[in-house]
Amino acid sequence: MKNNENQTNANEWSKRDIGALWKKEGKNQKYLSGYVKFDELGSEKEVKVVVFANKNKNNNQKAPDYRIYISKPSENANKSNASSNQSSRQKPISVEKKTQVREEEEDLL
Repeated sequence: MKNNENQTNANEWSKRDIGALWKKEGKNQKYLSGYVKFDELGSEKEVKVVVFANKNKNNNQKAPDYRIYISKPSENANKSNASSNQSSRQKPISVEKKTQVREEEEDLL
């Protein structure tokens, strides 16, 4: 009975999943990096984001603690994308594979 309940809870959480974030350490500060999923006209989209602590928070209780930004691709990513597009067309990762990867990531958390 417990196993079935855990499965139901896992399915409920996976239906509500809208993204994931990973802790990173930059030259000047720690931040979060990941993606957010949303539905746009019936098509699922993923947007890569970064999250930084709000340096302008100071003593303003109404100011947010963190700010979320759309991630810019790094120059290395641009170069590798350009070369892979020129050399050969890679198949996009399947939805099942993405789900499997995310489930493995959740197991690590």
